[in-house]
Amino acid sequence: MDTVHNSHDAVRLVYPVLYGLDHEEAWVIFLTSCNGVIATEMLSRGTLTNTAIDSRTILRQALLHNAASIILCHNHPSGNERPSMADIDLTENLHKACSLLDIRLIDHIIVGADGYFSFSEEQIQKYSSSWNN
Repeated sequence: MDTVHNSHDAVRLVYPVLYGLDHEEAWVIFLTSCNGVIATEMLSRGTLTNTAIDSRTILRQALLHNAASIILCHNHPSGNERPSMADIDLTENLHKACSLLDIRLIDHIIVGADGYFSFSEEQIQKYSSSWNN
């Protein structure tokens, strides 16, 4: 079983499927309480500029997998890995929803042309103080 210790480990799992796509895809890594990988699944496939990411679907799958934590990953076909306001809002809302079910959102990673963006690494101030707890 793979283990995810940091965002580099998570990127290693999803980079091969997200890099270079001409459309957006969203994937979720479901983890045990010790960060062992339970499953890595595609959540949605979209267009050049967006994909539907539904918190309810993510949480349903997390519960079905009995996951203690999750990492959301998606790509930006434009190559720019910086998050949009929609990405920031989604991450904040998903973090709140996960907290209600005692599921930890460890990170949201965006894959671009020259690398990736990790919300956890960047520790964006918009989030509650519990973001990295």
